[in-house]
Amino acid sequence: MLPLRKFSVFACTALLGLSLGCLGPRRDDYRSTQPINIANRSDDADRLWSSVRDTLREHRFRLDRVDRRAGVVTTFANTSQQFFEWWRHDVDSWPDYWDATLNPVARRVEVTIAGQDDAATWRDVSVVVYKERFSAPDRQFNSSTASFDFFSYKLPSTTGIEVISPDDETWIPQGRDAAMEERLLLSILDGAKISVAAAGR
Repeated sequence: MLPLRKFSVFACTALLGLSLGCLGPRRDDYRSTQPINIANRSDDADRLWSSVRDTLREHRFRLDRVDRRAGVVTTFANTSQQFFEWWRHDVDSWPDYWDATLNPVARRVEVTIAGQDDAATWRDVSVVVYKERFSAPDRQFNSSTASFDFFSYKLPSTTGIEVISPDDETWIPQGRDAAMEERLLLSILDGAKISVAAAGR
C-alpha cells in the first residue's frame, strides 16, 4: 500500500496529466454567424428575439442594450466562470476554464440580427463574445494584518505608487471567444426552433 505522501503526489500528477490531456488542440472552424430568412414581423421572428434574450440570461449574462428595431442585444461584462463553478455556463473550453480560474477574466456578448429591405426580412444572426482581462498594480504588504487590505486601496504598490486608486486598474481586451460564440449561437437557434440545416433557406 502506498504511503499517504506518495499517494498524494501520484494523485496530483495523474490529475494534472488528465487535465492537460483534455485540452487538446484548439479548433479553428467555430461558427459565429448563421444565415436565416425570417420576416421581421412574424411568429418566427418573435421566437428568435425571445430566444436571444432567454439564452443570454440562461448563461448568466446581464442584458444591457435590447433594441429590436436595430436588431442588437448586448450584455454587461461578466466575470467568467471558473472550472469548479459547474452551475455557470459562460465558458466553453478547458483552456478558457483554466484561464478564467487563474486570472480575473470577464466576457460580454453582442448579438446582431441583420436584415435587408428596411429590416423587413432578417437575413443572418451573429454572436460576438469579447474577452477582457483585469490588470492592476501589485500591492505590497509586510505583515499578516496587511493581507486583509490586499484588495483594498490602502496599500502602496510594488512599483512605488503610494496609494492605488481605481484609476490605476483597467480591463485589457483579449480578443474574442469563438467557442462560446458557437455555443450561444446554437442555443439561440435551438430555442427559436430553427435548425442549422434549414436556417439559410
